[in-house]
Amino acid sequence: MKKKRIWELDFLRGFAILMMVFDHLMYDLGHLDNYFSNFIALDLGFFNWLNNLAESYWISDLRFFGHFFFVSLFLIISGISYTFSKSNLSRSLKLLIVAVLISVVTLAIQYFTGLRMFIIFGVIHMYALSTFLTYVFRKIWNNEVFILVIGMSIIFLGLVIKFWELHYVASITLADIPGIVFGTKAYGADYFGLVPYLGIIMVGTVIGNAFYKNKVTIIPQSKITDKNICIKAGKYSLQIFLLHQLVLFAIIFIVGFIFGYKL
Repeated sequence: MKKKRIWELDFLRGFAILMMVFDHLMYDLGHLDNYFSNFIALDLGFFNWLNNLAESYWISDLRFFGHFFFVSLFLIISGISYTFSKSNLSRSLKLLIVAVLISVVTLAIQYFTGLRMFIIFGVIHMYALSTFLTYVFRKIWNNEVFILVIGMSIIFLGLVIKFWELHYVASITLADIPGIVFGTKAYGADYFGLVPYLGIIMVGTVIGNAFYKNKVTIIPQSKITDKNICIKAGKYSLQIFLLHQLVLFAIIFIVGFIFGYKL
């Protein structure tokens, strides 16, 4: 029998992942002058406008607060979903393999194209390791108060170290890796340390056990159908995350070449 999905979790997860795609689109548009060698010389008004708009968005308060809100929303929903899985150990190990592949592929792209694409510890890496560590903590003591205290302490630690003010390293050494994993340093285009995000996921698991113990919707009266774009995105959030940047790059470069831009 097919399990009935919890629509509000799919909807919120999908909404968060679509906002992430928009955020990454703005990042790409803000770097058009880096992607195309003749961007300034060609001086096309519409693309200049897109570039300036994206750059303005990237340094705005909207992006600063919106980014943390939607990342937190996605991770809380992921924490809730953690409570539905029968084997979080297996799931975390599979995601760690995916994370390693992401690092290998982005390193190869950076090596052959010169674009700064290498991801050493991005959101998938963080999520995979956080899922594993949450599994370990719950093996130590599967107590909701214990998990909530640990999770809130990690979030508080993130505020203490000002996780939003990461030290960005231009070139990476082995000595930088612990700081990147912990969350005090950043490298590449995608960087998410364990602090405070591990704590957010752990708090999400507590919410899941408190409100979704029976694994059914807590908002049963809804007219939102499975055709809703957020619902669909929520169902395929991992696939969207893994493929969206390739799709965005393909569109940007194809359109760019059509209008005369060159690498």
